[in-house]
Amino acid sequence: MAQIPLTMPKMSMTMEEGTITEWQVAVGDRIAKGDVVAVVMTDKVDMEVESPAAGLVEELLHGEGDVVPVGGHIALIASEEEDLLGDLFDGGGEGSGASAAPTGDATPATPAPVEEQADGPAQSDGPAAGAGSGALPPTVPLARKLAKDHGLDLRGITPTGPHGTVRVKDVKEAIAAAEAAGQEPSGGASPAARSSAASSDASSTSEQSSPSAPAPIAPVVEADADELLGTARERRTRQLTAQAMASTPLIPQFTAYRTVDLSTAARARTGVLKGISWTTLLLRAYALLLRGNEQLNGSWAGDGVKRSPTVDVVLAVDTPGGLLVPVLREPDLMSVRALDAEVRRIGASAKSGTVDPSLFGPATGTVSNLGGMGVDRFNALITPPQATALSIGTVGFAPVVEADGTVTGRMSCEIGLSIDHRVADGADAARALQEIQDLLDDPLRLAL
Repeated sequence: MAQIPLTMPKMSMTMEEGTITEWQVAVGDRIAKGDVVAVVMTDKVDMEVESPAAGLVEELLHGEGDVVPVGGHIALIASEEEDLLGDLFDGGGEGSGASAAPTGDATPATPAPVEEQADGPAQSDGPAAGAGSGALPPTVPLARKLAKDHGLDLRGITPTGPHGTVRVKDVKEAIAAAEAAGQEPSGGASPAARSSAASSDASSTSEQSSPSAPAPIAPVVEADADELLGTARERRTRQLTAQAMASTPLIPQFTAYRTVDLSTAARARTGVLKGISWTTLLLRAYALLLRGNEQLNGSWAGDGVKRSPTVDVVLAVDTPGGLLVPVLREPDLMSVRALDAEVRRIGASAKSGTVDPSLFGPATGTVSNLGGMGVDRFNALITPPQATALSIGTVGFAPVVEADGTVTGRMSCEIGLSIDHRVADGADAARALQEIQDLLDDPLRLAL
C-alpha cells in the first residue's frame, strides 16, 4: 500500500503559504479521491483542499491554525492506488534520496520543501559534535523542532516517512536510543541552554549583517496563544494585513482632499448611468486618471519611477472576517456596466468568503470607500509598491453658497488622494483631483 503525502497546494500566483483553518477528516477516516480533507486560508480567502487519492487518513502532520508553505506536507494517506509520483523523489543512491546531494547539472532528486529551504541554515547550526554532512532530509516541522531541542543531527536519523521524510516518531526513537545507551543526545548542553545560545547567536548575526536596518516603528509585544484575540482564521487575517502594511510607514506620503461636485453625475444616474453605483463611477474615474498618468500609475524604484504596463486597482472590501483586497484588472477598459457588475460580484463573494484567489495580487492603486459607513473623510494609506490610494467619503447633499450669496443643496462627497511623495508632488495631486472632477462632469466619458 502506497503512502501518499497531501501537500499544501498553490492556489494563486502570489500564494507562498496557507493556514489550515479546519480539518474535515480525522486519522483513520476512509476517504475517496476528490473528498475535501481540509479548509485552508490563503490571501484571507478560505479554499477547500481535496484528496488526490482514495485511501485511509494515516497522519495529520499539522493542526488547525498552523501555517504551512506551499508544497509542504500536511497529511499522509495510505492508498492502494498507484503513487503517481513514482520514484520521482528517489535519489537513486544509497539511503534516502533526500540525503543525496546533487552533482553536476543534475536536478536535486528530492527538493526540500520551502520550509526546509528557509530554515536550512538554522538547522545546520545545532547538530551535535560529529554530525554528518550533506543535504538535510525533508522533515516534519514538529520533528525538526524536537531534533533541534535535543541536539540531534537530522542526517543521522533514519526516515520512515514517504520519500525519505523524517517524522516525529523517528526523532523520538533516536532520542530513546540515545538515552538507552546512557548518552545525552544534546552532547551535554540542556535544551534551554542551547536555545538561549542559538537565540544569542542569531541576534548577534542579525545585528552584524544589518547595521543599517531601520529601527522598528513600534515595539512588538509578545503574547501567549491564549492571550490573542479571535479565532485562528481571524488572527491569520490580521497577520496578513500586518505583513502587507508593515512598510507603509516608511513611505513619505501625503493626502490631498477635495469635495467633488456630483450634480452632473447624479443627473446621469437617472439616465445613461442609471443603476451604476457611486463606487463604480469613482473607481472608473480613478482608473482613467491612472491610465493617463504614468507617473501616478508607476512605483518608486530607488533611482526613479518605474512604469507599470497595466492599470490594476484594488477594491478594499470590508467582510465579517476582516478586510479583503481583490484586484480589478484594467477597470477603465471595461464598459461601465460590466465594471459595475464585477464590482458587485466581487463585493458579494468577498463578504461570503468565496472570492476567487486569482483576484489577489499586485496592483497599481487602491480604492477605499467608507462613505457607506457614515465616514465623511479619511486618509487611505498607500500599500507598496503602489504610488497612490483613493479614499471616498459619504455621498449626499451638502449646503453650498452660490456666487449670488444664496445657499443651495448640492450632491457631493469628499475624496482624498494619497500619493508617494517620491513619485509625485502636491501640485500633481491637485491636478489629479481636478481631472477626477472633470470626468465626473462628463458622464459620457465614464459611460463608454
